[in-house]
Amino acid sequence: MKSKFCISVAKNPGKFGETVHNAGYKALGLDFQYKAFSANNIFGVIEGVKALGIRGCSISMPFKEKVVPLLDELDPLAKKAKAVNTIVNNNGYLIGYNTDVLGMKNCLKPLKIKKNKKILVLGAGGVARAILVALENLKFKNVVLSNRTAQRGRKTAKEFHIEFIQWSKRTDTGAAVIINATPIGMSPNSNSLPISQKSIIHAQLVIDVIVKPPNTKFIQVANINKIPSIDGTKIALNQAYEQFKLYTGKEAPKDVMQKASKEIFMG
Repeated sequence: MKSKFCISVAKNPGKFGETVHNAGYKALGLDFQYKAFSANNIFGVIEGVKALGIRGCSISMPFKEKVVPLLDELDPLAKKAKAVNTIVNNNGYLIGYNTDVLGMKNCLKPLKIKKNKKILVLGAGGVARAILVALENLKFKNVVLSNRTAQRGRKTAKEFHIEFIQWSKRTDTGAAVIINATPIGMSPNSNSLPISQKSIIHAQLVIDVIVKPPNTKFIQVANINKIPSIDGTKIALNQAYEQFKLYTGKEAPKDVMQKASKEIFMG
């Protein structure tokens, strides 16, 4: 069998996807390789995926929405999110998926959060849109959104039939669940908080999508105050399991991939 190649593209790529996917391929003895690339031109990337016969392509910030019109078909979840984080290449026919939606759903489902709890989503980009689809699919009734760019935030909130909160008022929502879907707190600005400490302390659950670092200031404040939290690596792993299956047709070896993810951040 010809070796299959999968890639990920981001403006500032990390080691996460490369590490966990390659660990999974090795564990199952699959002739697959995964490599992360830095990219500025998503059009060129898509041409390359087709020209080189690359099997799978993971899409990170800031390309999740920009890539949509360049694909041949969208999975229903990606269509709803209007954002793609996973592309599967079937002999030059490119299908876009959004495994961020499934990653978030799989993290939230076991928590049995009451459907009327107020949930504040910070951000209105591709990741935020995936989270809103997940929350909608899980039938949460009381979701509000805040975004630094009001115009974009309002547009997204309107589309999902939820309330928009001005960025300056985000601390006043009294939300039980706070989800950070912005880059605030991402390395190298890892001391930044997306919302006040007071809001975090009064929450019942906080969720951060940031993987680098996994232990953001947002998560640290929650942990110090014994507020339950879900960090970005848990969401990233859950979505990577779904990607793995799309790329290879095999169930992901979750234990192996989880172990590999922990080793990235040790030391």
